[in-house]
Amino acid sequence: MRAATRSGPYGPCGPRTPFGTASPYGAPAHAAAHRAGPTITVAGLGRTRRAPDLMRFVLAVEAVRERAAEAMAAAGALADRVVAVAHAAGIAPADIRTSDISLRPEPAADAHGRRVPGFRAGESFQLTVRRLYHAGPTLEMLTAACRDEMRIESVGFGVADRDALRACARQRAFADAQARAEHYAQLAGRGLGPLQSLDEQEAAPGLEFLPVASTAQALVAADRGADLASVEEQVGLRVVFAVR
Repeated sequence: MRAATRSGPYGPCGPRTPFGTASPYGAPAHAAAHRAGPTITVAGLGRTRRAPDLMRFVLAVEAVRERAAEAMAAAGALADRVVAVAHAAGIAPADIRTSDISLRPEPAADAHGRRVPGFRAGESFQLTVRRLYHAGPTLEMLTAACRDEMRIESVGFGVADRDALRACARQRAFADAQARAEHYAQLAGRGLGPLQSLDEQEAAPGLEFLPVASTAQALVAADRGADLASVEEQVGLRVVFAVR
Protein backbone atom coordinates (compact mmCIF):
# COMPACT_ATOMS: atom_id res chain seq x y z
CA MET A 1 0.00 0.00 0.00
CA ARG A 2 1.42 3.33 -1.04
CA ALA A 3 2.23 5.71 1.80
CA ALA A 4 0.32 8.97 1.82
CA THR A 5 2.31 11.99 0.65
CA ARG A 6 2.29 15.27 2.51
CA SER A 7 0.53 18.19 0.90
CA GLY A 8 1.07 21.90 1.25
CA PRO A 9 4.66 23.22 1.17
CA TYR A 10 6.10 19.68 1.37
CA GLY A 11 6.54 17.28 -1.53
CA PRO A 12 7.77 13.65 -1.71
CA CYS A 13 11.37 14.87 -1.51
CA GLY A 14 10.93 17.33 1.36
CA PRO A 15 10.16 21.08 1.36
CA ARG A 16 9.42 22.39 -2.09
CA THR A 17 11.85 24.97 -3.44
CA PRO A 18 10.19 28.33 -4.21
CA PHE A 19 10.36 29.00 -7.91
CA GLY A 20 10.02 32.79 -7.67
CA THR A 21 7.87 34.53 -10.22
CA ALA A 22 7.93 31.85 -12.91
CA SER A 23 7.29 28.11 -13.10
CA PRO A 24 9.91 25.95 -14.88
CA TYR A 25 7.08 24.42 -16.90
CA GLY A 26 5.03 27.57 -17.52
CA ALA A 27 7.66 29.77 -19.18
CA PRO A 28 7.34 29.83 -22.98
CA ALA A 29 10.26 28.31 -24.85
CA HIS A 30 10.80 31.51 -26.87
CA ALA A 31 10.78 33.86 -23.84
CA ALA A 32 14.57 34.28 -23.79
CA ALA A 33 14.56 35.37 -27.41
CA HIS A 34 12.20 38.29 -26.72
CA ARG A 35 13.47 39.44 -23.31
CA ALA A 36 16.39 41.85 -23.22
CA GLY A 37 18.95 42.07 -20.44
CA PRO A 38 21.66 39.90 -18.90
CA THR A 39 21.06 36.26 -18.05
CA ILE A 40 22.75 33.47 -16.10
CA THR A 41 22.90 29.97 -17.55
CA VAL A 42 23.53 27.13 -15.11
CA ALA A 43 23.36 23.35 -14.99
CA GLY A 44 21.48 21.44 -12.32
CA LEU A 45 21.79 17.80 -11.37
CA GLY A 46 19.35 15.81 -9.27
CA ARG A 47 19.70 12.22 -8.09
CA THR A 48 17.42 10.10 -5.98
CA ARG A 49 17.78 6.49 -4.86
CA ARG A 50 15.23 4.04 -3.59
CA ALA A 51 15.12 0.38 -2.60
CA PRO A 52 13.69 -1.77 -5.42
CA ASP A 53 10.20 -3.18 -5.26
CA LEU A 54 10.29 -5.36 -8.39
CA MET A 55 12.71 -7.67 -10.16
CA ARG A 56 13.17 -8.28 -13.86
CA PHE A 57 15.18 -11.14 -15.25
CA VAL A 58 16.05 -12.36 -18.73
CA LEU A 59 16.06 -16.10 -19.37
CA ALA A 60 16.49 -18.21 -22.49
CA VAL A 61 15.46 -21.71 -23.56
CA GLU A 62 17.24 -23.67 -26.27
CA ALA A 63 16.76 -26.94 -28.15
CA VAL A 64 19.10 -28.76 -30.57
CA ARG A 65 17.58 -31.08 -33.20
CA GLU A 66 18.61 -32.59 -36.50
CA ARG A 67 16.14 -30.53 -38.53
CA ALA A 68 15.42 -26.81 -38.25
CA ALA A 69 11.66 -27.30 -37.96
CA GLU A 70 12.14 -29.83 -35.17
CA ALA A 71 14.45 -27.47 -33.29
CA MET A 72 11.97 -24.60 -33.58
CA ALA A 73 9.10 -26.81 -32.42
CA ALA A 74 11.09 -28.06 -29.42
CA ALA A 75 12.13 -24.52 -28.45
CA GLY A 76 8.53 -23.37 -28.84
CA ALA A 77 7.35 -26.13 -26.50
CA LEU A 78 9.90 -25.04 -23.90
CA ALA A 79 8.78 -21.44 -24.30
CA ASP A 80 5.16 -22.46 -23.77
CA ARG A 81 6.24 -24.24 -20.58
CA VAL A 82 8.02 -21.13 -19.32
CA VAL A 83 4.92 -19.00 -19.94
CA ALA A 84 2.65 -21.54 -18.22
CA VAL A 85 4.90 -21.71 -15.14
CA ALA A 86 5.18 -17.90 -15.04
CA HIS A 87 1.39 -17.61 -15.10
CA ALA A 88 1.12 -20.21 -12.34
CA ALA A 89 3.61 -18.17 -10.29
CA GLY A 90 1.33 -15.15 -10.51
CA ILE A 91 3.14 -13.17 -13.23
CA ALA A 92 0.68 -11.16 -15.34
CA PRO A 93 0.69 -11.66 -19.14
CA ALA A 94 1.80 -8.02 -19.62
CA ASP A 95 4.93 -8.79 -17.56
CA ILE A 96 6.05 -11.62 -19.86
CA ARG A 97 7.80 -10.35 -22.98
CA THR A 98 9.57 -12.29 -25.72
CA SER A 99 12.83 -10.50 -26.43
CA ASP A 100 14.53 -12.73 -29.03
CA ILE A 101 13.96 -15.80 -31.23
CA SER A 102 16.97 -17.45 -32.86
CA LEU A 103 17.88 -20.37 -35.14
CA ARG A 104 21.39 -21.30 -36.21
CA PRO A 105 23.28 -24.36 -37.54
CA GLU A 106 24.70 -26.55 -34.79
CA PRO A 107 26.77 -29.49 -36.10
CA ALA A 108 26.95 -32.45 -33.75
CA ALA A 109 28.85 -35.74 -33.58
CA ASP A 110 27.12 -39.09 -34.05
CA ALA A 111 27.97 -42.34 -32.25
CA HIS A 112 30.93 -42.86 -34.59
CA GLY A 113 32.37 -39.39 -34.05
CA ARG A 114 31.27 -38.09 -37.44
CA ARG A 115 29.92 -34.56 -37.66
CA VAL A 116 26.28 -34.47 -38.65
CA PRO A 117 24.15 -31.42 -39.38
CA GLY A 118 21.87 -29.98 -36.73
CA PHE A 119 20.18 -26.80 -35.62
CA ARG A 120 19.92 -24.87 -32.36
CA ALA A 121 16.73 -22.89 -31.81
CA GLY A 122 16.18 -20.56 -28.90
CA GLU A 123 13.81 -18.04 -27.41
CA SER A 124 14.50 -15.36 -24.78
CA PHE A 125 12.08 -13.80 -22.31
CA GLN A 126 12.01 -10.83 -19.99
CA LEU A 127 9.89 -11.50 -16.92
CA THR A 128 8.88 -8.96 -14.29
CA VAL A 129 8.16 -10.13 -10.75
CA ARG A 130 6.25 -7.41 -8.90
CA ARG A 131 6.35 -9.18 -5.55
CA LEU A 132 10.05 -9.00 -4.79
CA TYR A 133 9.84 -11.52 -1.97
CA HIS A 134 8.46 -14.05 -4.49
CA ALA A 135 11.30 -13.69 -7.02
CA GLY A 136 13.36 -16.57 -5.60
CA PRO A 137 10.49 -19.10 -5.53
CA THR A 138 9.50 -18.06 -9.07
CA LEU A 139 13.01 -18.76 -10.38
CA GLU A 140 13.02 -22.10 -8.60
CA MET A 141 9.72 -23.06 -10.24
CA LEU A 142 11.03 -22.14 -13.69
CA THR A 143 14.30 -24.01 -13.16
CA ALA A 144 12.49 -27.14 -12.00
CA ALA A 145 10.17 -27.04 -15.02
CA CYS A 146 12.87 -26.60 -17.68
CA ARG A 147 15.96 -28.00 -15.94
CA ASP A 148 19.06 -27.93 -18.17
CA GLU A 149 17.23 -26.49 -21.19
CA MET A 150 16.90 -23.03 -19.63
CA ARG A 151 19.50 -20.49 -18.58
CA ILE A 152 19.15 -17.22 -16.71
CA GLU A 153 21.14 -14.52 -18.49
CA SER A 154 20.69 -11.46 -16.29
CA VAL A 155 18.73 -9.98 -13.42
CA GLY A 156 17.72 -6.41 -12.66
CA PHE A 157 15.83 -4.47 -10.03
CA GLY A 158 13.51 -1.51 -10.41
CA VAL A 159 10.66 0.43 -8.89
CA ALA A 160 7.06 0.32 -10.00
CA ASP A 161 6.44 4.05 -9.58
CA ARG A 162 9.19 5.47 -11.77
CA ASP A 163 7.29 8.73 -12.26
CA ALA A 164 7.50 9.56 -8.54
CA LEU A 165 11.21 8.72 -8.48
CA ARG A 166 11.86 10.92 -11.49
CA ALA A 167 9.78 13.79 -10.09
CA CYS A 168 11.91 13.74 -6.96
CA ALA A 169 15.14 13.82 -9.02
CA ARG A 170 13.72 16.64 -11.14
CA GLN A 171 12.87 18.70 -8.05
CA ARG A 172 16.40 18.28 -6.71
CA ALA A 173 17.90 19.19 -10.08
CA PHE A 174 15.95 22.46 -10.23
CA ALA A 175 16.85 23.31 -6.64
CA ASP A 176 20.52 22.69 -7.50
CA ALA A 177 20.33 24.93 -10.59
CA GLN A 178 18.52 27.71 -8.72
CA ALA A 179 21.05 27.67 -5.88
CA ARG A 180 23.92 27.95 -8.36
CA ALA A 181 22.26 30.82 -10.19
CA GLU A 182 21.55 32.71 -6.96
CA HIS A 183 25.17 32.30 -5.91
CA TYR A 184 26.50 33.64 -9.22
CA ALA A 185 24.10 36.57 -9.11
CA GLN A 186 25.22 37.37 -5.57
CA LEU A 187 28.89 37.22 -6.59
CA ALA A 188 28.12 39.68 -9.39
CA GLY A 189 26.29 42.02 -7.02
CA ARG A 190 23.00 41.45 -8.80
CA GLY A 191 19.64 39.89 -8.01
CA LEU A 192 18.21 36.79 -9.64
CA GLY A 193 15.33 37.42 -11.99
CA PRO A 194 12.61 35.17 -13.39
CA LEU A 195 13.20 31.93 -15.23
CA GLN A 196 13.82 32.34 -18.97
CA SER A 197 14.17 28.77 -20.25
CA LEU A 198 14.71 25.23 -19.04
CA ASP A 199 15.95 22.16 -20.89
CA GLU A 200 15.87 18.70 -19.33
CA GLN A 201 18.64 16.34 -20.35
CA GLU A 202 18.27 12.66 -21.08
CA ALA A 203 17.77 10.72 -17.87
CA ALA A 204 19.98 7.93 -16.67
CA PRO A 205 18.29 4.52 -16.73
CA GLY A 206 16.42 3.56 -13.60
CA LEU A 207 17.19 -0.12 -13.93
CA GLU A 208 20.36 -2.00 -14.80
CA PHE A 209 20.57 -5.65 -15.71
CA LEU A 210 23.40 -7.61 -14.11
CA PRO A 211 24.83 -10.66 -15.91
CA VAL A 212 24.79 -13.86 -13.89
CA ALA A 213 27.00 -16.91 -14.36
CA SER A 214 24.59 -19.51 -12.98
CA THR A 215 21.07 -20.12 -11.78
CA ALA A 216 22.38 -20.30 -8.23
CA GLN A 217 23.83 -16.81 -8.61
CA ALA A 218 20.49 -15.54 -9.88
CA LEU A 219 18.71 -17.09 -6.89
CA VAL A 220 21.07 -15.33 -4.51
CA ALA A 221 20.43 -12.03 -6.29
CA ALA A 222 16.67 -12.61 -6.08
CA ASP A 223 16.71 -13.51 -2.41
CA ARG A 224 18.94 -10.61 -1.38
CA GLY A 225 17.93 -8.05 -4.00
CA ALA A 226 16.27 -5.60 -1.64
CA ASP A 227 19.41 -5.58 0.52
CA LEU A 228 22.06 -5.47 -2.22
CA ALA A 229 20.49 -3.25 -4.85
CA SER A 230 19.17 0.27 -5.10
CA VAL A 231 17.56 2.05 -8.01
CA GLU A 232 18.78 5.50 -9.00
CA GLU A 233 17.06 8.11 -11.13
CA GLN A 234 19.10 11.05 -12.41
CA VAL A 235 17.92 14.27 -14.06
CA GLY A 236 20.11 16.97 -15.58
CA LEU A 237 18.86 20.47 -16.38
CA ARG A 238 20.14 23.48 -18.31
CA VAL A 239 18.42 26.56 -16.87
CA VAL A 240 18.55 30.23 -17.87
CA PHE A 241 17.57 32.97 -15.39
CA ALA A 242 17.31 36.70 -15.93
CA VAL A 243 19.50 38.97 -13.84
CA ARG A 244 18.17 42.14 -12.18
